[in-house]
Amino acid sequence: MVLLALTAYILLAPMVSASAGSGESARMVDEEGRHLPVLRGGWYLWDPYQYNELRNGTSVLTGLDVELTRTIARAAGFAVDYSYRPWHEHIAQLRDGHAELASGATWTADRAEFVRYSRPYRQETNVLYLPRGEASHYPFDDIQGMLRTFRDTGMRLGVISGFAYADPAVNAYIVDPENARYIVYAENDYENFRNLMDDRIDGFLADRLVASTSAWRGGWRELVDEHPFRFSVDIHFMFSKETVDPETVARFNEAILAHEETGETRRIISSYLFPLFLAQTLDSRWFSVFDIIGTVAFAISGILIAIRERYSLLGALVLAALPAVGGGALRDLLVGREPIAVLASPLYLSLVGATVLFGFLMIRAVRILRQRDWLRIRIEALGRHGLIGNLYQVSDAVGIAAFTVTGVAVAVTARTEPLWLWAPLLAMITAAGGGILRDLVRQSGSIASLKGEFYAEVPLIWGLLLSLYLTWQTPILEMDHLVMAVIVTMAGAFLTRMTAVMLRMRSPAFA
Repeated sequence: MVLLALTAYILLAPMVSASAGSGESARMVDEEGRHLPVLRGGWYLWDPYQYNELRNGTSVLTGLDVELTRTIARAAGFAVDYSYRPWHEHIAQLRDGHAELASGATWTADRAEFVRYSRPYRQETNVLYLPRGEASHYPFDDIQGMLRTFRDTGMRLGVISGFAYADPAVNAYIVDPENARYIVYAENDYENFRNLMDDRIDGFLADRLVASTSAWRGGWRELVDEHPFRFSVDIHFMFSKETVDPETVARFNEAILAHEETGETRRIISSYLFPLFLAQTLDSRWFSVFDIIGTVAFAISGILIAIRERYSLLGALVLAALPAVGGGALRDLLVGREPIAVLASPLYLSLVGATVLFGFLMIRAVRILRQRDWLRIRIEALGRHGLIGNLYQVSDAVGIAAFTVTGVAVAVTARTEPLWLWAPLLAMITAAGGGILRDLVRQSGSIASLKGEFYAEVPLIWGLLLSLYLTWQTPILEMDHLVMAVIVTMAGAFLTRMTAVMLRMRSPAFA
């Protein structure tokens, strides 16, 4: 009987633990073995604040607000049990006491009648999204001007059902019965974007971070514009007055303050925003052009060596591939990134293969055409002026610039700590590691980037500067500022490398 009871306990214990959180008396055991009371929370699709992410084949609830809520609740002595609820349903359940906690909330007078608010734990900025090219048609620069424009134009405005925006006047406009025929409700901003694309609405209001993320993930970035006017508000936790006492709110307030003082809030916000913003920047068309130029330039460096040292076509392919994709592969193996970038997309190896094949055919063609005196003279003139060499140095510098930013982005995405140490190292490995591997394969006995040439130092220096900027940046990171930081980093790395080439700069060497 004892054995049977013990077996039953082992089998049923996980089920009891999994069902915890359905009531006030529920308990959850944390990593430190504490039995924490559980607050019933909720979530809806609000990327990157709260969303499901696929990890090792399993769907996991994550997001900036989810992580902040869990860590602050744990510091206050509570655990949070999440279940999916559209935002308007979540508000109703807070009113009735069927839910106890909500994050990402704006203060409003009507909600204050049935919920208790915590102190602010972050800020939110709202913007108006419009079809591409329409922003210039709405020249307002304040709340009253925006609402006047809505009324005068009869704009069909998309909003999230139950959502309170960053200004009371905007919320009053939305719930005004006179404007009801112009308001179109949605459950999330993905639905707002689809309504905008299908001409069901003329524009919609949204959290700026959520809207930019949704536009990027949904492929709508090139089809929409963000109006330049923005308005912000403090964001709080909400607690149901039916089931949560003031002492619990006070404990949350103490935890929020402690997280701000220790920098934990800043760290969590940065760990979500930096990878997201960098990913959006690196996914832009202009950066992709630089990335492709850099890949081709690094492949050309391998081809030039193959020509000079009389390698076979396959040997040329190896020498071209190593500087073009070898550094990135080495970087990904170091941080355990899956899948490795070169395996995730055929683009880069295809570029290398096409460059090698084109170079092979060009060399054959030049050899044939050099038999003509007039063409031979022109080719030799190009060689004397160094045009081909200069073109290679310029494109190689572009590659260093692009790969420096890519290395920092991987360091941020992998959440390496401290960032100021790992980001420049990964930038250097990405930009110069492939060339080192190529020289090792050649067994040349001389690795230029480690023996005097001012080369690997360029991504190391500019990777450090970009990582320091990210480390010192405020928790409310502006996407525009990050894009400018990336542009400055690339321009700096490019100019530094070209200066080193023109002045024949050498690295400090041991005597």
